[in-house]
Amino acid sequence: MDTELLQAILDELKAQGRSNPSIALGFSHPPKARYIYANRQYPDCLWYFWNGAKNIHEPIEHHALTGIIEKLEIEEKEFRGKPDPKVNLHIRADRPYVIQSGLDTLFAKGLLYTLSKLPTEAFKRPITIAVEAGETDQVLFCRIYNPLTGNAVYAPYPDDANWETVKNRAIEKVEARQT
Repeated sequence: MDTELLQAILDELKAQGRSNPSIALGFSHPPKARYIYANRQYPDCLWYFWNGAKNIHEPIEHHALTGIIEKLEIEEKEFRGKPDPKVNLHIRADRPYVIQSGLDTLFAKGLLYTLSKLPTEAFKRPITIAVEAGETDQVLFCRIYNPLTGNAVYAPYPDDANWETVKNRAIEKVEARQT
C-alpha cells in the first residue's frame, strides 16, 4: 500500500474521532444527555434522575456535579394544562447531563444570576454546580464553585432583579464561550 493512501485512511479515522484514546471501548451508556432534576419533591434526595420506564425517581447521592457548561436554554413545557417554563443547563462531564429546574424556583434564580455574573472565560473551564437544602422543605439553593480552588462564587441577587435581562445575559455568556 502506498504512503498517501495510508495517510488518507489515518486522516479519515482521526476526523471521525475513532483514533481518540479518550473514547471508551466496551459497554457504556448511550452518548445522549441524562436529565437531572433539581427540586425537593422527594425526601431522600436533592436531585435525581427520572426513570420513566419504571415511573420512579433515582436519587443522586452526590450534591455536586463538575463539568463544562455547554448550553443554557429555557424550555417551554406544560404542567396540568398550564405553561411551565424550565431552565435546562447542559453540562459535559463523564457523560452529557442536563440539569432541569423550574424557571421560577430559587435554584434556577440562583443558577441564572450567578452564571450571568461570571466572566465569559470561566465557561471555558470546568465549573461545579451544587445543590444545597434550605431551612424549609421547599427551599433548594444552587451554588457554583471553582473546582480548582473550592471557592464558591457568591452572587446574591437583588429583590428587584430583572429576570428577563438576567436570563438573557446568562445565555449569552454561555454561548460566547464557544467563540
